[in-house]
Amino acid sequence: MTFQTRKLGHGERQMSVQHTAIRIVTFPFRTLWFLILSANFLVVSAACILIAAFVAYGLALTISYFLFPTEWTRALWEWAAGLYAQSVWFKGATITFFVLLLLPILKLWPGRDLKADTDREREAMRINDDLIAARQRTQAQAKLRG
Repeated sequence: MTFQTRKLGHGERQMSVQHTAIRIVTFPFRTLWFLILSANFLVVSAACILIAAFVAYGLALTISYFLFPTEWTRALWEWAAGLYAQSVWFKGATITFFVLLLLPILKLWPGRDLKADTDREREAMRINDDLIAARQRTQAQAKLRG
């Protein structure tokens, strides 16, 4: 099998030169874009791993009361207390985790009576409407008199 080479015409040579020029000009931008994407991937991956570690830690502490032997639970809590005392980040993450864990409970406790809240809102709107109507009547009477 033989390969045939042919000479490029003037238009084809010009097109090839344009493609080469475009590649040369765009290469630094593509390289920079690749570096930005790589850096973002590393940052996002590290953040996800950190969040997953805190979630796993919080779940381990929460579940330790129910499933682990007393010695394991005590050791886990002592380790966490030492880390909690040393690291501001760990302290913030721990508080955030337990607030998010307890937020659904706190939202419902102490229980609110939705019907009573609706009745209070309706009563406030009725009083407000009555006050507006009374003011409008007073203004209308003042216009008639004066």
